[in-house]
Amino acid sequence: MLYYGEFYLGSPPKQFTGCFDTGSSDTWVPSVACLDPSCQTHDRFNPLQSSTFKSSANTDTPAEAVLQRTSSWGPFMITYGTGQVAGTVAADTLTVGNITVKNQGFGLVLRASTDFLDISCDGLFGLGFPQISNLQTTPAFFNMLSDGQLDQPLFSLYLNPDVTKEPAGELEFGSIDTSRYVGKLTYTPVVEKKYWTVGLSGVTVSGVDVGMEATRVVIDSGTSAILLGANDAASIHKAIPGMYLDRQSGYWVVKGGCAAVADLPPVTFVIGGTPYAMPPQLWTRPAASESSTDFSGQCVSVLIGAGMASNTILGAPFLRAFYSVYTYDMASKVAQIGFAQAADGSK
Repeated sequence: MLYYGEFYLGSPPKQFTGCFDTGSSDTWVPSVACLDPSCQTHDRFNPLQSSTFKSSANTDTPAEAVLQRTSSWGPFMITYGTGQVAGTVAADTLTVGNITVKNQGFGLVLRASTDFLDISCDGLFGLGFPQISNLQTTPAFFNMLSDGQLDQPLFSLYLNPDVTKEPAGELEFGSIDTSRYVGKLTYTPVVEKKYWTVGLSGVTVSGVDVGMEATRVVIDSGTSAILLGANDAASIHKAIPGMYLDRQSGYWVVKGGCAAVADLPPVTFVIGGTPYAMPPQLWTRPAASESSTDFSGQCVSVLIGAGMASNTILGAPFLRAFYSVYTYDMASKVAQIGFAQAADGSK
């Protein structure tokens, strides 16, 4: 599941839907010059229709020349877990909510793999740190900070724990919505200012530490699962009575089907010394056809053993359980993430 919302580029502003991604730092949209099917199915940007458009590589480059750069995958290429996009770097006025950023760098995509054909968003809205920008541009959030546009130096993210309810989520720049969480926010320092990465003290099941290899985790709204090292995934699931490994698909499956999910224990991630317990309804999901096994009425874990412990990612399932606030102080260069239990339902 992807989480997306509206933002605008150009003058006059043209609306796009962007997948809001704390795990990447680039913002991009398809160009009208992109003829790939993945571009044709989405709204596309025409530089000729914006009076404030600039080629950030060379401000003297006319929009007509930018539109002609369709012969190769360059000058930038970004490879994701699934799919690739490529194109040229540009700049224009960007508006999201009530905030406008002038000369915001973004990617004008000229080539896109078919992986993006059916996604719900036109492009990506990166919320990560400048250090990992493939476009070598400053992300919009950090430009908002530099321009002094935010009441508080932060953005906050709410993903509804109940995926059947509206709104699906909320992203706010410069403010915190206290109605979207219960209890209090607890902050922990970011340990590496590339991704939004925090220290992991351990994982417990029914009060027992499972013995994790991972010592830090990336908080990534653009990942639809919780990605763990293979050994860590096995350690967690072996500590949970009522789970078995389907070797054909590689998924851990709930014994007794989805009706048995309520009987499973929470999985608790200890971050900065604070325990964050994910209820079983959020660390499992109804199964699709992941294997030749008949998964009708079955539920599988979203805790996926995807490789190395050093690449551990807490994706959208964790963020549905916990409201999150991402802060960055421009003077001290100190970054933190705050978590609190997410509130249920809609306002």
